[in-house]
Amino acid sequence: MAKFQKGLGRGLGELIQDNSTFTKKPEEVINTGDVANVDISKIEPNPTQPRTDFDEEKIQELSTSIKTLGIIQPLTLRKIGDKFQIISGERRYRASKLAGLEKVPAYITDVDDSTMLQMALVENIQREDLNCIEVALTYNRLIDECKLTQEDLSSRLGKGRSTITNSLRLLKLPDEMQAALKNKVVTVGQIRPLISLDDADLQKSLFEKVLEYGLSARQVEELVKDPDGYVFGNQNNIDNQDNNSQDNSSETDESKKTMMKAVRPKLTDEQKQLKKNFTKKFAVPVDLKVDSKGACKITFNLKSQEDYNKIIDLLNKVEL
Repeated sequence: MAKFQKGLGRGLGELIQDNSTFTKKPEEVINTGDVANVDISKIEPNPTQPRTDFDEEKIQELSTSIKTLGIIQPLTLRKIGDKFQIISGERRYRASKLAGLEKVPAYITDVDDSTMLQMALVENIQREDLNCIEVALTYNRLIDECKLTQEDLSSRLGKGRSTITNSLRLLKLPDEMQAALKNKVVTVGQIRPLISLDDADLQKSLFEKVLEYGLSARQVEELVKDPDGYVFGNQNNIDNQDNNSQDNSSETDESKKTMMKAVRPKLTDEQKQLKKNFTKKFAVPVDLKVDSKGACKITFNLKSQEDYNKIIDLLNKVEL
């Protein structure tokens, strides 16, 4: 039994540690706590399955492997009437059906709905191929639906409390930022500094800069500290203008894209307040920049025709 539990991972193994021993290959299931060859037609997916995205190409690869080597790790099921519901192993189940198997090895356990959900969530959270948003959503479900605290999760999963807290903070991000993380367009390190921003428009604007210039996590931290005091450029262009520049062949691609201190002066407190007042007055994001000679430039960031019409109406009301 110890050997089988080891394959399940720490969290899931602890949840089912009180089950009895199992026999190797019984022809039919008699009691829970057994590993048996179960008719695949009697197995049904878990309706509360935490994972919603299944890579069909990888399932096809797994199916090919199963045809050759069989199923190495049994599924985990619970008995519901004359059917069996999947707790963990839906990928193996799908691949086995694709491979044409009539029976699959499965560990049969007797658990209630709450424990089943915990087991399914823990089994998924232990997988290395979950993206950071899936992990955060799973933590959130364990807290909301299973009534677990962050301390409970830390103890059961062997993860630091701060790790869980930081993961949950990702769910506060707008949908487009979560999608970028989920699709691995950006990393958690690049996005985390933006979470603390209360200004949604500024957060979105800086996020667009991260995508446009491929800023590193450290660069994003500096940008968040002083969004008005930085300009963006490509390090290659700067190096070409420097007569004393050295060979850059050893630099990484990431280091070639840098964020530089602006030549223009920083905004004064009065100018920053003016920028906020304009944004509030016109109800659209307004950017104010000052060049090295002290000249100001105000930019209205209009995202739609509605924003454009709004500005035009306000300007038409101004007496010239």
